[in-house]
Amino acid sequence: MSHPRTVRSGLVLLSLLAATFSPSAAVGANGVVSGLQQAGQEIRNRLQESQGRLDEIRDEQERLQRERRDLASQVHTVTAEITNLEKQIESSGAALAELDNQLLDYGFQVDETTREMLTTRDELVLRRVELRERLLEIYKRGPLQTFKVLLQARSFGELISRYKYLHLIAVYDRTLVDQVRQLEALLAEKRYQLASELTRMGGLRSEKSAEMEDLSRLERQRRQRLTRVQARETSSQERISELQREEARLSGLIADLERERREAERLAGVEPAAPELTTADLGRLDWPVEGRIAYRFQQTSPDLAVPRAGIGILAPRGTPVTAVKDGEVKFTGRRGSYGLAVLVNHGPGYWSVYLYLDELRVEIGDRVVAGQVLGTVGGDGQREQMEFQIYEPDSNGQPRQVDPERWLREQA
Repeated sequence: MSHPRTVRSGLVLLSLLAATFSPSAAVGANGVVSGLQQAGQEIRNRLQESQGRLDEIRDEQERLQRERRDLASQVHTVTAEITNLEKQIESSGAALAELDNQLLDYGFQVDETTREMLTTRDELVLRRVELRERLLEIYKRGPLQTFKVLLQARSFGELISRYKYLHLIAVYDRTLVDQVRQLEALLAEKRYQLASELTRMGGLRSEKSAEMEDLSRLERQRRQRLTRVQARETSSQERISELQREEARLSGLIADLERERREAERLAGVEPAAPELTTADLGRLDWPVEGRIAYRFQQTSPDLAVPRAGIGILAPRGTPVTAVKDGEVKFTGRRGSYGLAVLVNHGPGYWSVYLYLDELRVEIGDRVVAGQVLGTVGGDGQREQMEFQIYEPDSNGQPRQVDPERWLREQA
């Protein structure tokens, strides 16, 4: 039989242990973990706000992409398209900034979760050690230990005290088992949470990589578009200059031919022949070729900001081009950027000009009649067409460019 003093000492020790590891102690242990969880709440709030901003940016990107598709399906200025690209680049940059913020916050949250998990694991290790020691103690004392302790009481008061201590020990044992279960569940939850956060971080990295590729693509498109615009501007300016020079040379050629004709008449001592093209022909001449008008007299064409000296008529390459009135061919050949050309004189000061031809069917000096084929439709490098011009005499009898549509019959 154990000595009563030893028993009492053991009971005092057990009571102290029970008080130390009572349910209130478990609450304190869980409080540590709870404090760590609260520390991550601010990070989660920031992530939620950042995701809201990112969603707004995504909506703006979709709107800009729809706007660009609409621009692509319409006749629009290059400036509008480049402006749209710059807005998309700005939106993608904002999306990248939000993704960076989220990655940083998720990194903080992963660190916080890792600390919580390590704290929980340490707490679980301690509780498991305690539980193992308690189970070992219970095994050593055997199943009748409780009855032995109670039967050794020498008075009713001591019996009540011993029962109270045994009850506290039983409560402690049950609390210890519950703590181990709770900590195991909490540790499993933290592991799952950490895996989920790492997965989300991986998804964010992929999203950021895709966003960076999209941003790079937009930057490349913008640079390419600017390069094409600059090249087109340079090309257009060169073409404008060339057309202006060629137009001046063409007007000069007609003026020279007109002087030669007059000089020939003077030397021959004959009166100028009556013009074959007269004001009676206004609005009655057949078109040199049937087709839709590409540009009108003194109008800038869609791809070239220079007033035109004639009208452009769209027609398939190889379509016959006919004389609008009887006359004499005074020039055939290539006229710089105008390509192959035919100039027909219809009397003093009256000329018809046929440009951008593919091939010629007449020669200098040929007499032609209205409707006779002069050549075929070629093109200006941009489209298949020919250009038709009319010159009529001014008050001094000098040829001047006029609107050819005044002389042509109305198209059906």
